[in-house]
Amino acid sequence: MLDDPGLYGPRRALPLRVGPVAGESTGSFVNRLAHGNGLGLADFLDRVGQGESSADPERVEKYPQCTEMYVNEAGLRFLGVLADRAPGLLQRDLPSLGSGRLLAGGPEEAAQWRWPWEPLAGHLVRYCPPCGDDLGVGEAVWLMSPDSWQVCLRHGSWSDDSRGRGPDFVRLAELPETMTAHRARQALAARWGRAGEELFADAFQVAVYWWTRMPDTVCWVRRAWTAGLDAREMRAAPLVIYPEAAELAQAMVDFERAGQRDAADRARWLAGVERLMAGWGVDVAEGRQALLVWLGRHRMGPPAPARPAGRRHLTLALGHYRVVSRTGSVHQRSCLTWQLGMSAADM
Repeated sequence: MLDDPGLYGPRRALPLRVGPVAGESTGSFVNRLAHGNGLGLADFLDRVGQGESSADPERVEKYPQCTEMYVNEAGLRFLGVLADRAPGLLQRDLPSLGSGRLLAGGPEEAAQWRWPWEPLAGHLVRYCPPCGDDLGVGEAVWLMSPDSWQVCLRHGSWSDDSRGRGPDFVRLAELPETMTAHRARQALAARWGRAGEELFADAFQVAVYWWTRMPDTVCWVRRAWTAGLDAREMRAAPLVIYPEAAELAQAMVDFERAGQRDAADRARWLAGVERLMAGWGVDVAEGRQALLVWLGRHRMGPPAPARPAGRRHLTLALGHYRVVSRTGSVHQRSCLTWQLGMSAADM
């Protein structure tokens, strides 16, 4: 057991060890740690520092599925003692314990925790239950995901941050094109690194623009119905546009690799993508503007000096570097600034 006699707070680990799941929310982890040791979440919080929570223990039990728990540096140390795990290891697995997410206060401050009304960054997405069973996890796990969804290729499921009506998970056995699209996204990231991820983000944003204006596109309606979702609800959008976004991302990679950006080259690329759109059943005239915006951002070559595109390296166009975050959600990684949920007029 860990024992730190110089620490004002818990000095020994709880009897039962609970391992974090990579990417898990802090709230989900402490909830499982508490329950594994026969404690309610409210009782556990008293051991890890000071903070404000509901006086109703039943309401506190619901916190991990609604928001995230944040701690300061001292709270991280307390949690490390209780979990019998070095703080650095907890920070590796639990994104909200990263140094940039800790509450203000130096190492000598009293341990504190806080549950804001909603996560300060990211989305709470339910972890695939069969994956949890494989790890021996006995209750629900919530991930702190950059995007509002997660895909499990191993078990063929899609989960998101929805708390409304409809299925908690979408089984992808009847939507193999969505699984293929996710593999394509992973392949782009594996081959081209950050550039591959950001071009997928650009393609996804273009598809968001299309869906906002044309949610009744036949292939998207069919996928939504197959998933048991309403075709026009925003929750359905990422799932139904995923295949087209992945194919468009590859076309964007091809454009960047070619490095030919004059008016004639851009026109040829646009014509090729418009043929793809026609094949998907996406209205070309209605959807062209998003492609023109992207081409406008990518009409100038990479900032000098730049290495030539090789088998593993791709430097993106000068106008691409208007992203909010290199590690955030798809809309934060894209040079296109609109967001899912905006009205068509605001895009």
